[in-house]
Amino acid sequence: MRLIKKFKAHSQKEGAGFVVRRPIGGPHLLDSVADPFLLLDELGPVEYAKGEFPGAPWHPHRGFDTVMYLKEGEGAHRDSMGNSGVLRAGDCQWMTAASGIVHDEGRDHPGGTLHGFQCWVNLPAKHKMDPPKYQDVPSNVIPTFEPSPGVSAKVIAGTCAGVDAVVQTLVPIQYIDFVLEPGSTFEHGGESLAAELETVIVYVYSGSGAVGGTEASSGDTIVLGRNEGGGDGVILESGAEGMSALFLAGKPLREPISRHGPLVMNTREEIMQAFMDYQNGTLVRHKGTMVDFEGKDEL
Repeated sequence: MRLIKKFKAHSQKEGAGFVVRRPIGGPHLLDSVADPFLLLDELGPVEYAKGEFPGAPWHPHRGFDTVMYLKEGEGAHRDSMGNSGVLRAGDCQWMTAASGIVHDEGRDHPGGTLHGFQCWVNLPAKHKMDPPKYQDVPSNVIPTFEPSPGVSAKVIAGTCAGVDAVVQTLVPIQYIDFVLEPGSTFEHGGESLAAELETVIVYVYSGSGAVGGTEASSGDTIVLGRNEGGGDGVILESGAEGMSALFLAGKPLREPISRHGPLVMNTREEIMQAFMDYQNGTLVRHKGTMVDFEGKDEL
């Protein structure tokens, strides 16, 4: 693949005042280039005392998926429909907000290290007003394996080396957490990286090495494009300290985007309607279903 852009993720305050690094959704990357990804935030790793982390108090979402992947720590979440739960280290919550949900997340951290990522994935117009849905995925059912010596791949969405994620997505994407020991190499491509996944973004969150031949270190975001005539694998190489990176690939929607804060629709009129719905208490139209991968019944 060819290099389109490389930049350092910027830092900013989010939620109730905590600091994140933002490789997607900031000033360095247009929505049209990141399509279908709208945002990627990294929180931490940072140490908090018990009860110190403020979380993200009650706020609405409409028109996209929010994906919370926790590397370390834990935090509670709840919503206006009565759904609730706790995310622990290694867990992922894939929430299709769609027509609308109001939730509160990240509370009740017991203290210690907190490290996680939140990603937003846009929904096509035909699915933006679907009923909301949760996929709460505990760490022990997220496929994690070694596709190459010294390389760990955690397949949150999509596929890697023939191993498929358990999460089902409305938009074809890949979301893989690669952890490479020092001096390790792996090429992700071939049948695992379908041609329709035209958007490819790699975010290095720890260590250093190279992505597709481009040197990268912690905080670097590498945006890649398809080559004409093939050669579309992405080689990950770690340096002396190892390297950890999130690999995102997706099929672009190529639809108009109108966004304001946690609301993402196709037109300004739809955004205004979402604000009015939130203000008059009609944003939440459906009780979301909960897909529980530990075998509990759906709500």
